[in-house]
Amino acid sequence: MHRCTLLLCVSTMSLHLFFITLCVSFTHPGGRDVLHVYSPGDIIIGGLFPFHTQTDRNTTHGPSSCSEFEFWSFVQSQVMIYAIREINQRTPRVLPNITIGYDIYDTCGDVSFAIEATLKLLKDQSDPKSCLVSENFQTKTKAVIGAKHSEVSIAVARVVALSSVPQISYASTSQLLSRKLKFPTFLRTISSDEYQTKAMAELVEKFNWKTVAIIGSDDEYGKYGSDNLFDLFSEMKDVCVEFLEILPGDFSNKKNTSRDQYHPRFDNNLWSIIYNSSAEAIILFTKPSNVKVIMKEAIRNNLSRTWIASDSWSTSDSIFKLRGIERAGQVFGFISKRKKVPGFKDYVLSKFNGTTNTILEHFLTHNPLCTKQPEENSEANCSIQNSQQCSNRSLDLRCLANHIDQDTSYNIYLAVQVVVEGLRRLLKCDSHGCGRSADFTAYEVKWNHPAHIFCITYVLEGYHLKP
Repeated sequence: MHRCTLLLCVSTMSLHLFFITLCVSFTHPGGRDVLHVYSPGDIIIGGLFPFHTQTDRNTTHGPSSCSEFEFWSFVQSQVMIYAIREINQRTPRVLPNITIGYDIYDTCGDVSFAIEATLKLLKDQSDPKSCLVSENFQTKTKAVIGAKHSEVSIAVARVVALSSVPQISYASTSQLLSRKLKFPTFLRTISSDEYQTKAMAELVEKFNWKTVAIIGSDDEYGKYGSDNLFDLFSEMKDVCVEFLEILPGDFSNKKNTSRDQYHPRFDNNLWSIIYNSSAEAIILFTKPSNVKVIMKEAIRNNLSRTWIASDSWSTSDSIFKLRGIERAGQVFGFISKRKKVPGFKDYVLSKFNGTTNTILEHFLTHNPLCTKQPEENSEANCSIQNSQQCSNRSLDLRCLANHIDQDTSYNIYLAVQVVVEGLRRLLKCDSHGCGRSADFTAYEVKWNHPAHIFCITYVLEGYHLKP
C-alpha cells in the first residue's frame, strides 16, 4: 500500500511528558479498578486519557471493566506529567511559590467512565459530600485537559460547563464542539474538522475525481465529519457521492462466531457496496478500529482502491502494519502540523529521569525496560524478540523514544502551556511573585474574565494560537 500523507497545516497544541510523584487508583461502585495518577499541588490540572480502548459493557446490569491497554495513550499521559514537571522546575519560576499538580484518570474511551472521572475532578473541596455543582464551589482542579475522542469530550464539556472549569482537548476535532453556546468552556489545541473536510474536498478537486464514496460512523466524529463532507461535495460541480454509509456504534466489536469475520451487517451489505463501487476514492471518516475491520476485508479480497484517511487513522501503525496491507491500494492521509515535544525524547531515554507514577509503574510491570538490545534490532519492533540480553517481554528504550508521536503529544504539551499562561495572568505573577493566592473559585476563570485563558493569544515556538 502506498501511504501518501498530506500535511494539513493548522495551529495545534500539545504537551510534554512529565513524571512526578505517584498516586492511587479508584474503584468504581461494583468493584472495577481504573488507572488513576495524582500529584499534589496548590492548583490541580485534571487529565483524561483512554489508557484502555475496550470495555465489557453490555445491556445487562452490573459493573464493567476496561481492557486493551493503549500504548500511545500511556506515552501521551506522560507528556502531560512531563510538561507540568518542567513548569514547576523552570527558572525563573512561571508561578512563584505556587506548585502545579495533576489528577489523571483513565476514560477507557467510554462516556460513562469519563463522566465519573470528571465528577471526581470537580468534587467540591469545601463540601466533599455534596453532589451539587455551583458557580462558587471550591475545587483545586482549575482546568481539565482531554478528552481524546469527540464523543467523550462532548459529554465531559457538558459537565465542566456547570462549574465554568475550562476544558482543553488535545485530539477532539468534531465541529459540534465549536458551538460556544453549547460548550462555553471548551477549547482545543487541534483544528476543527471544518478545515480537514475542506482539505479533503480540495484534494478530490485537485485529482479531478468525479465520484467518491464516504464511510462514517455513528458517533460525533464520524457522523458530523461525513455529513459535512457530503454537504461540501453537493456544492461542487462534477463531483458525485456514490454512497454515504454510517457504521453502527458496535461495528468493530461484534464478530460472526461461525466464521472469523466481523459484524454481519458488514459481511452482508457494506462489503458488497464497497466491492461493487465505481467510486474513484473512498473516504473513511471514522476511528481506527473500524478502519482496521474494513482494511482486513480489503486485504482478504485483494481489493485495491484509493482511500482517503481522516486524521484519526492516517498515522495508525495498527492499520499500516497489517500483513498484506499493500494489496488494499493507496491511502492519502490528513494530519495536523507536527512538532516534537522539546526535551521529551531525552527524558524517555534517561529512564524518565528517575521519576515514577502509578501509570508508569503499571506499564513497566508489563513491559520492563531493557537497554541492552542490539542497535540493529531496536527499530524493528517495540517488543524484544529472541534477545539473549533481555527477557522476551522487555521494551527497548530507543524503540520507545523513536515512537513518540509528533502531533497529539505536542497538542498536550501546548495545552499545559496555555493553562499555565492563563493562571499566570489571572494571579498577576511575575518572576518575583504572584499578586494573588491560588485560592480562587472556578467561576473566577469564566470566559468573560479578562485574564481567562479564553482571551489568550499565545505564541510558542512559531505557533500562533488563538481560542
